[in-house]
Amino acid sequence: MKTILPALALTPVLVLAALVAPSQPAAAQPASAQPVLTVGRAQGTTRPPAVIFDTDMDFDDAATLAYLSQEHRAGRIDLRAITVTEAGAGLPGRAIRHARCLAQRLGLRGVAVADSPATGPNSFPADLRQLFDRVLTAATPGCAGDETPSRTRAPELIRRLVRAEPSTQIIATGPLTNVAAALPYSAARLTTMGGAVAVGGNLCCGTPPEFDGSQEFNYWLDPAAARAALTRSRGSVRMVSLDAADEVPITAAFLDRLAAGHGAPAADTVLEIVTHPEVRPLIDAGLLYWWDPLAAMSAVHPGHVTFTAGRVDVVTDGPSAGRTVLSPSGRLLRYGTAAGTAAFERRFLDTLNGRT
Repeated sequence: MKTILPALALTPVLVLAALVAPSQPAAAQPASAQPVLTVGRAQGTTRPPAVIFDTDMDFDDAATLAYLSQEHRAGRIDLRAITVTEAGAGLPGRAIRHARCLAQRLGLRGVAVADSPATGPNSFPADLRQLFDRVLTAATPGCAGDETPSRTRAPELIRRLVRAEPSTQIIATGPLTNVAAALPYSAARLTTMGGAVAVGGNLCCGTPPEFDGSQEFNYWLDPAAARAALTRSRGSVRMVSLDAADEVPITAAFLDRLAAGHGAPAADTVLEIVTHPEVRPLIDAGLLYWWDPLAAMSAVHPGHVTFTAGRVDVVTDGPSAGRTVLSPSGRLLRYGTAAGTAAFERRFLDTLNGRT
């Protein structure tokens, strides 16, 4: 990520992939201590974990939803809801439209979709929001789309689902505005794509010059929400930061493999997104990464991200607002330090095509 920042500062659209989070806080557990499947109490049978996908609906959020739809179809997760925040890349009304249209295309019948108009103090660059909208509109051909706000807003839906099933997990790939607003109700485990610990941030492309660039986009958009979600969540927290996500670039070789063997709606959807005429040139230039799909995969299949424990806090104001820092006063959580590129690509491609 650090190597592309000069180009991003010159070309606003190149921030595409920069987006990238329940009473007493519990110490985060290692991935190996958190099984993908839980055991049913009555029958002693395994059942998939209930999952809420919290998203701001940018291009790799959509790819993540495609991936999660296949994990849901395979019975490895029980995707209960898609909660959309308007605090990030998605345009008001259009973001929930894209979530609804993608859910329809991906066969996610019965999965609740809700949004919230709440925003943080900082705004995503307007030109980029329009670009995301064009890309996702093209990826959902034939869908008229309903832009009507949900009757149950996203934070309330999160509260209801967590109350009904305390073991629910949240995978969050945008600003943590919805997750923070649902507090004190929180997931058994929160996996958030965001933050940067030992690498630089990725602000660019028209963001105000008074910020020092140490922040990752998601947490900068709503620093107070990021801090609340990370430090006040009752369950364990895993932060898939830029430190790990920088190791999963979107490559032309991967796209060739995807194009040669896309045999499911999920794979078709991702292929259409990454070959969009406004996206493919950025991939060819080596500028875009699979930030959000990596975070989601790490929640379902431990081992694709290397995590380490540390006390993490979020700066909420000043030039470094949104920066994640290691601090004695921070919340003990696990943050990503590395990712297995080849293993991620194999599983991502196979899952999109329903081969696992």
